[in-house]
Amino acid sequence: MDIFSTSIRILPKDNKSHMSVEFEVPSGLKSLIVATSYSPKYEYDEKKCIELIDRGLSTQDLSKPLTYEQKRRCVPLANHIAWSLEDSEKLLGTEHRHNPNQVHTVSEVFSSNGFIKTRIVGGKWKLIASINNIVTDYIDINIEVKGYDTYPQVDLSGDYGNDSANNDSEDGKRSWQRVEMHCHTVASDGDMQPEELVQNAIRRGYKAICVTDHNTVSNVKEVKRYGEKYGLVVAGGIEWTTFWGHLTVIGGNSDVKWLDIAPKNINACIIRAREKGDLVTLAHPKRIGSPLCAGCHNEFNITNWDYITSYEVWSHYNPSVSPGNKLAKNEWVSLLDKGYRICALYGYDWHSPDEGAPCYAYTYLGIDGRLTQDSVIAAVDCGRSYITMGYGVELTLSDGINTYTIGDCVETGRYKLSVKCERLADYPYKSELQKIVILSDIMQEAEFEYKEGATVEYTAVANKKGYIRVEGMGKVEGETSDVFIASPIYIKE
Repeated sequence: MDIFSTSIRILPKDNKSHMSVEFEVPSGLKSLIVATSYSPKYEYDEKKCIELIDRGLSTQDLSKPLTYEQKRRCVPLANHIAWSLEDSEKLLGTEHRHNPNQVHTVSEVFSSNGFIKTRIVGGKWKLIASINNIVTDYIDINIEVKGYDTYPQVDLSGDYGNDSANNDSEDGKRSWQRVEMHCHTVASDGDMQPEELVQNAIRRGYKAICVTDHNTVSNVKEVKRYGEKYGLVVAGGIEWTTFWGHLTVIGGNSDVKWLDIAPKNINACIIRAREKGDLVTLAHPKRIGSPLCAGCHNEFNITNWDYITSYEVWSHYNPSVSPGNKLAKNEWVSLLDKGYRICALYGYDWHSPDEGAPCYAYTYLGIDGRLTQDSVIAAVDCGRSYITMGYGVELTLSDGINTYTIGDCVETGRYKLSVKCERLADYPYKSELQKIVILSDIMQEAEFEYKEGATVEYTAVANKKGYIRVEGMGKVEGETSDVFIASPIYIKE
């Protein structure tokens, strides 16, 4: 049954906006097909592309300007439109893939990437086009909607293995667990089906993962189902993917509608998510953004950092040497110096199996008791984390009676700081820890040569409010860089 069709032309003035069309869906249908297409996809004119790149980069804090040759490698530039769908009752999800020609299926037995499975309800529906990037003089959009009284026939069978995770956390004890906080599936722009993501996570030694698809939670239940089957803890979340920046929101409690997020209300949206009990992490905040990748670079004016739980100090490939990550680390440290308590995270921003890809890091969280979604959230909320390129870290602060660790808050006084590091046997890349550095905003920096198996001990005299934190320096894949970064221990007056 033909339900609706239309053509729309959009112009550069429509960039970074949401445009919607409404159509009436009759009752009694079992499935709906929404076909969308747009053209052109690319701008090939080199001069125009370079001008757009320069305009986009002028708003970003690059460590150094891109050379002309580096800019030329970005040509052609691409238009990008994401599609969201609402029935007469609710938002069904968002398709964030980059293909200009897409066919979206919705039914209660199967829905295509990005959309939840749901019964087709009669009434007014809405299709929303989010114009993430327009680099050409115009884009012509075509939309067709058809309804059917039968369910779609789909085969999603796959053989991804049968590996199981070993959860070694125990009630009443703290353990340090490897967790990936930023994962995508086919529901947004990832390549992995839910079972494939779980199996690959287990093979990499993760004990828990967080599902953070772009602007949709449509695959959270399915990933959790496979997590339960194979023993992997799965925390549900979403990546608020906006025109001005990306934030991962983990917990599944927030009722913030991502389509409504804008610079004028971003602080209220963050506070709302935190009040509901979710984590809010600033994702890849210094990655090069529009027009190269709209929204990846944070442009939000966040005025109250007390509501940001965590910060991706490292993200994506080669994280310890990435120029964008070096800028991110600098901002994170400046926030610590201002008195904010913000947990340091690594976000792999995992989209595909990536076997043989450039090197990645791990996030370790200090989990109290059993490893669950709630204990993952509690660990990040308390700042119990370190990020590492291949070394496990044991860090304690003792006053002779009590022992504290990363994320704890202690009184002023005299303490013995102990740091022991050990190479992770299953880390697949070359990393060499050479020195351990103790850093603080209230004490003098101290540096120690790393010796395998040895414990570094340091007397820390904390006489005022501030923090103490530890980093490891050395080489990763032959390049001088950070090897690990631990979140602070905080000193209160």
